[in-house]
Amino acid sequence: MKTTVILVNPKYSGNLGAIARNMMNFDTYDLRIVQNKDDEKPETVLNNEAFIRAVHAKEILENAKFYKTLEEASFDIDYLVATTGAVSGGDKNIKRIPMTPRKLAEKSISLKGNIGIVFGREDDGLRNEDVELCDLLVSIPTCSNYPIMNLSHAVAVILYELYNIKIDDNIPYDTNVKEASKEDKDILLNIFNDFVDKSLIQDHKKPICKTIFKRVISRAFISGREANSLMCVFKDKVIGSNKTKD
Repeated sequence: MKTTVILVNPKYSGNLGAIARNMMNFDTYDLRIVQNKDDEKPETVLNNEAFIRAVHAKEILENAKFYKTLEEASFDIDYLVATTGAVSGGDKNIKRIPMTPRKLAEKSISLKGNIGIVFGREDDGLRNEDVELCDLLVSIPTCSNYPIMNLSHAVAVILYELYNIKIDDNIPYDTNVKEASKEDKDILLNIFNDFVDKSLIQDHKKPICKTIFKRVISRAFISGREANSLMCVFKDKVIGSNKTKD
């Protein structure tokens, strides 16, 4: 599946640069811009500010294609997805029932062909006629106190979900951590208990300290290295305490 980002009448050049960076972050390279206002030259939106904001993703802006209408921009798209911030779906507005970016990503696994994600102008979004051209509607769940996201941030969220489900478990960095064994944790707890016994904590508070620490360690799923580091700390405190007494 190939993903294409389609921007309809983008207003701010800085957003274009940020969008290009987001696209390269998430392995998406096809940028299409619909600029259908007769009094604007399409190329003016790609000014120096856009290229500065793009940093190392300038090639995406250099290869961006311009179209007069969304219909022209989506000529080879198999699944066209409209994005919206303000939704009023439900039974009363069937055409406006959206899915979340995560649900879209899950469905995209079985899709074959090109998927185009359509984003509207920063100030007023997509018009009804643009939404009507699309096959699906997606909305990012946000806080009701401030539901509308910056355009480049919205692009990042949706592309992240699509990329994340595509790579599955093939994350490009090592996530393997050797979990502490039961023996490691038992030794750590014994050392901690010894530390508590030798501390200046009031005697009646010591049992609860031991219980709380045990629960914390059980919930934390700590690694073997983390367990060993804590052992060293508490051992050092216990030894230091013994030397002081001597």
